[in-house]
Amino acid sequence: MIRSKALPDGFKAWIVASVSLLLVSLLLVLGDVVAAFAYFSEEASPLWVTLLGVAGALGIGLGFGGLFVLLAVAGWRSHQESKRMQIILPAHEERAEVDGIR
Repeated sequence: MIRSKALPDGFKAWIVASVSLLLVSLLLVLGDVVAAFAYFSEEASPLWVTLLGVAGALGIGLGFGGLFVLLAVAGWRSHQESKRMQIILPAHEERAEVDGIR
């Protein structure tokens, strides 16, 4: 039985983009944590530290959201594929024998 792919080849680029966004965002959050410790003794942290944290949090949300959408599409396609039926007709000679032609 030949089955179609759950994730087409075009989706692979989106998976790479989502994982890359996640990794970059995790690096931003790591930089934010390091900067927060560096500026811990001051009364107010600089604006760039806050923006770094916000950008990291948004990136993590978008990265996981993208992966969730891709996996949901793959699950939906797999579900649709499992419900599909394929009817295979007998070969010509076998059909002739069944019909009593021979």
